[in-house]
Amino acid sequence: MNKEVFDDIGRVLSGAAEAVSRKAGEAVELTRLKNQIFSLEREIKRDYTDLGKMIYEQFLESGTTDESFRPVCEEITKKRHLVEQCEGEIECLKNVH
Repeated sequence: MNKEVFDDIGRVLSGAAEAVSRKAGEAVELTRLKNQIFSLEREIKRDYTDLGKMIYEQFLESGTTDESFRPVCEEITKKRHLVEQCEGEIECLKNVH
């Protein structure tokens, strides 16, 4: 084979290697960005939970909150009482056996 053929093969292989390298870099960057999105969304959910707890604690402490939050706060209180009742029943059942 002559030198031109080897040069052509070298260019093709070099171009292919660059393309593979570029694609691998893009895949790594996509994975990094997706992980960052996942982490940020998890933090946002935690912030939503914290915000809800603050609103509910304000409701418990002062009995006041934005009127649109009141029904949800009252439902939470009812459900907390039901949880306490269930826990009491569990304790009774444990003591019987």
